Amino acid sequence: MNRARTKNTNLRRILAVLLLMLTPLALRDRQALGQSLKPAVLSLSSPKEISAAPLLFARYLGYFKDEGIDAKLVVMSSDIAMKGLLTGDVDFASSVSSVVKAAALGVPVKTVINYFNGSFFYLVSKPEFTRIEQLRNKVIAISRYGSATDLDARAAFRHFGIDPGKDITILAVGGGTARIAGLISGRFDATILNVLERIAAEKAGMRALLLTGQYVKQPVGGLGTSVQQLSERRDVLRRSLKATYRTFAVMRSDRAKTKAFLVDALDVKPEHADGIYEDMMKVFLPGGKIDLKDLAETYADARKSAPKPVQIPLAGLVDYSLLDEIQSSLK
Repeated sequence: MNRARTKNTNLRRILAVLLLMLTPLALRDRQALGQSLKPAVLSLSSPKEISAAPLLFARYLGYFKDEGIDAKLVVMSSDIAMKGLLTGDVDFASSVSSVVKAAALGVPVKTVINYFNGSFFYLVSKPEFTRIEQLRNKVIAISRYGSATDLDARAAFRHFGIDPGKDITILAVGGGTARIAGLISGRFDATILNVLERIAAEKAGMRALLLTGQYVKQPVGGLGTSVQQLSERRDVLRRSLKATYRTFAVMRSDRAKTKAFLVDALDVKPEHADGIYEDMMKVFLPGGKIDLKDLAETYADARKSAPKPVQIPLAGLVDYSLLDEIQSSLK
């Protein structure tokens, strides 16, 4: 009995000594792991933005840490993000339309991955309308002239044989909240709203007629960076980009996990998750590259206000070399 007790006591002492010896090693390993994470600053316009889903999904799944990146997702306006790219304070900007427009004017920035080639905007009307054709000679609200809402509205009406310059009146009224209020009050007959605004409008009795993003191809969501960063911080950019690109396979093949992300991270109501997932897949770019011709309208819109823009080909707006390296490594 005493021998067994002595043996157990000695065993506990040995284990205690081992734990004391191993604890500093474990702490050093943990510190080393933390120190090995490379910081990367990625800008986005909203913390719960559907168009930035792959970026937010990568954080949700822990892919940035897997790739050795301490990702700092910072909400900022697109103009500040663009300045940050040029100063080196921002590694990636998620507003790729702004990156395309800047590159079209000769600013040394490039799009390096694209998420979608269409928006998540909807044409939402007063409840008495059931088809877009019924909006002929009616008033349609957008955020501002020349915006993505304007582009989507005009493309959708043209698709259904309605001339946006003659057959409807387009009214610029500002943000989504103002457009919802104006629609409910009857100030106009229909408006363009994003997916979450559409849900709010539907709760107020309005009717979503169609997803306008499927009728016009344009860069929506993705990552852009500076030419300088591509050269000087290439490894950090590659690892950050890989973390984001890894979510593409999950989005394509695991509907349940993607829906869980939408609900948990983007506050999408469970009853809306299926519809939003399906809309995402309608404009999703599984290869991460957009057809150059789908940049043409954004490119032209940027250059029309410049007095003497430098000659930049459409191919000069993108640099998919990092993406190519990542895709080769994952085969």
